[in-house]
Amino acid sequence: MTSTRTAAIKLLIAVGSMAALLITGLGFAIHFAIADTTPTTASTDGHAPDRTSTSVSVRDAIADAPMMTTTAADATSGTPALTPPPTLVEPASTSIGALGVASGFPHTPNGAAAQLGEILVATLQPMDLAWAQEIRQSWFQKSNQGQVWPVMLLIQGFLKQAGMPLGLEADALMTVTPVAAQIKGVDGPDWVVACVLLDVTYTSTSTARLAYGHCERMAWEGGADGRWLIAPGSHPPPAPSTWPGTDLAAKAGWRTWVQEG
Repeated sequence: MTSTRTAAIKLLIAVGSMAALLITGLGFAIHFAIADTTPTTASTDGHAPDRTSTSVSVRDAIADAPMMTTTAADATSGTPALTPPPTLVEPASTSIGALGVASGFPHTPNGAAAQLGEILVATLQPMDLAWAQEIRQSWFQKSNQGQVWPVMLLIQGFLKQAGMPLGLEADALMTVTPVAAQIKGVDGPDWVVACVLLDVTYTSTSTARLAYGHCERMAWEGGADGRWLIAPGSHPPPAPSTWPGTDLAAKAGWRTWVQEG
């Protein structure tokens, strides 16, 4: 078997396994310690919290609300929509934050989504667990440091399936680009569940692409000159990983990412 053929097979196995792991949640069913126990006033985007249970806070209800279930095929292909999907204008970065991650996003729900997109891009492109741990230490609230991050499990699973335990091979390139977003819910000005749909492209001797949807609780920290960080609490269930620009993506709530300016 030629080296090119071997590399192509490795690529298909790795990306196929990555898509399957993303869709099944890759351990997203693990629920971490619940940070909030007192209900507060909240507004959501189509996901009304269950206010009948005194054991679940509004924030937990927003974060834990289920989203559309998708298949692995939905993450790798789809028919373009005849009608242009709705858009979400994302603010531009105004500064560079910790570890070179773009920052300086406004104190708004869209600002939270933009910051999450930058965190995910910075984490996933290197596909390096040590680097992901550094990102986690810099971009998580301190009370969140003891929790397992599903994104790190994703990286671990990909490297295992790809047969690259020491990280991406020299000729391999992972490109990650935000292509859509949605705001799952908000609770006041300082707390948001933001979701980002990423175009993940893996290139070695050939190229493969997939869509990956991911949500996080985001909290504003630091006052007027603060920043958005990943907040503690049970991790939201998997966001729908749908091929961008399709009717299914719009049905799943995704709005095309449009960069401000």
